[in-house]
Amino acid sequence: MYSQQTYEVIKNRTLDNINLDLDKREGSILNTLASANSMSLAKAYIDMGDIISLGFIEDTFDTYLDKRVGEFGVYRKEGSKATGEIKVTGKEGTVLENGTSFLCNDLKFIMLNDVTIGELDDICHVEAEEVGYKYNLSSNSNFVLTEPINGVETLTNETDFKNGVDVESDDDLRARFIKVVNNPSASGNKSHYEEWALEVNGVGRAIPYPLWDGNGTVKVMIVGNDNKPVDEEIINNCKLHIEENMPIGCQLTVTTPTSLNVSIVASVELKEGYEISEIKEEFKTKLNEYLKTVTTELVYSKVYGILVNLLGVGDITSLTINNNTSNITIAEDKIINISAVELSEVM
Repeated sequence: MYSQQTYEVIKNRTLDNINLDLDKREGSILNTLASANSMSLAKAYIDMGDIISLGFIEDTFDTYLDKRVGEFGVYRKEGSKATGEIKVTGKEGTVLENGTSFLCNDLKFIMLNDVTIGELDDICHVEAEEVGYKYNLSSNSNFVLTEPINGVETLTNETDFKNGVDVESDDDLRARFIKVVNNPSASGNKSHYEEWALEVNGVGRAIPYPLWDGNGTVKVMIVGNDNKPVDEEIINNCKLHIEENMPIGCQLTVTTPTSLNVSIVASVELKEGYEISEIKEEFKTKLNEYLKTVTTELVYSKVYGILVNLLGVGDITSLTINNNTSNITIAEDKIINISAVELSEVM
């Protein structure tokens, strides 16, 4: 809007508006004074342009975005901390107190209970220091104490850490807001159930099924931010949140789909200067973006198109999905899980 209000334009306009018989050449006192003033005004115009942009959903960000969507009752999901259990071994009688901290790959976890090695319950219940998906560690990760304790020998988790969820990003919050505005919800309609479900930490997608088991019944199927099934805790949290808002008398069921494993094998010709490893990572990223839009069918040509359109791919000599070249139908209670991606380079 103010892109034409540059330093030079403002300075020349200022000097032209001074109707005095004074020296206006570069280096003169008047020119120097006009330069300083014009520089400040040019910056002010830039700031005004930025301020105006902050009022528009597509351009605003961070806390300004929070305030804008908050006017419509939409709020950023704050994320949640991962939790898990650490098995400790060592000298019997060694005590680990509530608040003891552990590290795994620079990720810090805090102990929530007291443990004495050798007693019946010698499992450390821990919580991540911060919210975030990166704290969802796989089983058999190795931990160390931030401060050594004599008598402690090994620390490991026998099960995966769960429920770590990132703070909702600007892009995800903006997309959720636009969906709410474009699909007005009222009196417990289908859009309302989707809106309520998406307000819950850990829910990335929700599909309501009205009247799924007769009059007065509603089923909501939810998946996580990573496009995978969610655990029982998130299901319960979602059900409680919806029940707090939905009309009285409805019977609610909240479920999550089970995984339908899919493996993709392809042989590709690469353009000069590209490595198969970087193509594989870019392919997986683009593939996961596509999967977030898939509900009833995984389309072979879509997957093929994603791969062939990557910058470093010259051609595809073969591509199979589950050893086939056809589309994959997805049942209502299933969600695609890419179990393997194998790319090989054709020389």
